[in-house]
Amino acid sequence: MKIILAGFSSDVTETELLEMLAHYTEVDELELIPGDLPEQTIAVLTIEGTNAEAHWVTRHLNGLYWHGHSLRAFVSLF
Repeated sequence: MKIILAGFSSDVTETELLEMLAHYTEVDELELIPGDLPEQTIAVLTIEGTNAEAHWVTRHLNGLYWHGHSLRAFVSLF
């Protein structure tokens, strides 16, 4: 399953993201995609799990205040 994570600063490293995400799920793959503006950077997480597990993760990440920003998380449909 793929989860889209947004709302964090572009200066956040993959290591920092993986450390935070370890509290919620095991990430198989993490891809950072920079946007035109620093706050438009997104992360595409690949996790091994069911659709229900992916939704559980997004419910816990969505709105989480981390590094001075509120995160937004969505289960990818593609």
